[in-house]
Amino acid sequence: MARVVLHIGTHKTATTTIQDMFAHNAELLRQHGVIYPRLSRVAGHHGLVMEWNKLPEIYALANGSIETLKQLARNYAKVPGTLFLSSEEFSRGKPGARVDFRAVRELLSDFESVSVVCVLREQWQFMQSIYLQASKERQPPRPSAMVDSVLRSDMTDGLWIDYNLLYDHLLAAFAPEEITFLDFDTCRRHRDGVVGAMLETLECGLSGSSLKIVHDGLSNVSPLALPTFAACVITEPDQPARWVLECTTGAFRLEYGDDARSCLWTRSEFAQLMEYARQRNGRLSERLKGVQPEFRLSESDPHEGRIYRDGLNPSFWTRSCRWMYRARKS
Repeated sequence: MARVVLHIGTHKTATTTIQDMFAHNAELLRQHGVIYPRLSRVAGHHGLVMEWNKLPEIYALANGSIETLKQLARNYAKVPGTLFLSSEEFSRGKPGARVDFRAVRELLSDFESVSVVCVLREQWQFMQSIYLQASKERQPPRPSAMVDSVLRSDMTDGLWIDYNLLYDHLLAAFAPEEITFLDFDTCRRHRDGVVGAMLETLECGLSGSSLKIVHDGLSNVSPLALPTFAACVITEPDQPARWVLECTTGAFRLEYGDDARSCLWTRSEFAQLMEYARQRNGRLSERLKGVQPEFRLSESDPHEGRIYRDGLNPSFWTRSCRWMYRARKS
């Protein structure tokens, strides 16, 4: 049986780790019936969405998105096994950047089945990771503005935060039984981590421990939230330089300890996001009962020890200034 599985993210759910590990172990995967093609210089298949979302040219495919999808069908639709295509860019929700999954499905219609797997992350963590990723490329939006955007429009930075809207978009092209959602925290607790959980979902009989490790099994790791926020505040409107982030990170660890857990949101914002998620995730679980009766998104303990944004004390800011002064002096 020749089938396609579209791994559509979401962003910041170890997608780059999965892509790097699958690309690095492509031959072993092929031996177990999983085809992970190399389409460009990067491991992820982001070029497949460029018909609908204009990404940086580094992701562009020589023959374009549509012709490449046609070629994949010609190459693999009659080959037993699973063609695994992975890009978190498939899950963007911004109008003008949404992938037309009906068109994608039609282009892959020669396969016996086409299905989707999507990893979801608790909203406050997801939004925090979006902020941290944005900080690597530009000055990110202010955290309070992100919260306001989500409460007003269920979206931030072009990504759906109400996962029901993503589900609605997928249902326009796929039947409920063709869509599988995975909880990120549950995947992380898998004995072989997120990669192992994905292999288990593919039912290929291969364990994560059988794969050769690349990048220590962790790709595109996010920096600490509050030191990143502090660096962005200090350098606004410019993107924070690496040395500034190093100074604020060092000051944070000295002030709060190496194991301190930082949260980008204030206590009030955190409570708002928890209530927002509780309502919407509950609705999603209800909608999935017929096909994934056990699916639940993890929910953080609100009383778990965290340093919140409004908990940053004057001593931290003073330490940060001193670190930066010494860094520039030397």
